[in-house]
Amino acid sequence: MPQLIITTATRERRQVALKPHDNTLGRGAYNDIVIESPQASRQHAVITVEAAFTTIRDLGSRNGTFVNGDRIESQALADGDIVRIGSHDMVFVAGDQEFSRIEAQRVPTVPGFPPDLDGGRDREDGHEPTMPHPPDNRRGKP
Repeated sequence: MPQLIITTATRERRQVALKPHDNTLGRGAYNDIVIESPQASRQHAVITVEAAFTTIRDLGSRNGTFVNGDRIESQALADGDIVRIGSHDMVFVAGDQEFSRIEAQRVPTVPGFPPDLDGGRDREDGHEPTMPHPPDNRRGKP
């Protein structure tokens, strides 16, 4: 099962096993993982553990959720990714999930993404798409 190794601003470390499905993170005591940092929102983010991969989604926090230094809205996690919420750094340990960093970058975190990656240029009818593509949702975009 995947885990987080959490390091606080005072360099205290703890290891937390992630349960299947949703794991809530935030300053509120009702969260699965309580982040004791004034920069963390009461309901800051959720980590969802599925059979093959794990994703993290920011819940509209004021100060943001960061993966490997990039502010994210939603992101697939790969072994060794560093998640930062407030003054806490968390290293994601994939455990028995065999999901590489390259595969994590390719997992769509929004339904319908990624759009047709070749821009429709190899369509059998030879026509370009008539509607523009949705906004790019690559890793690290705010």
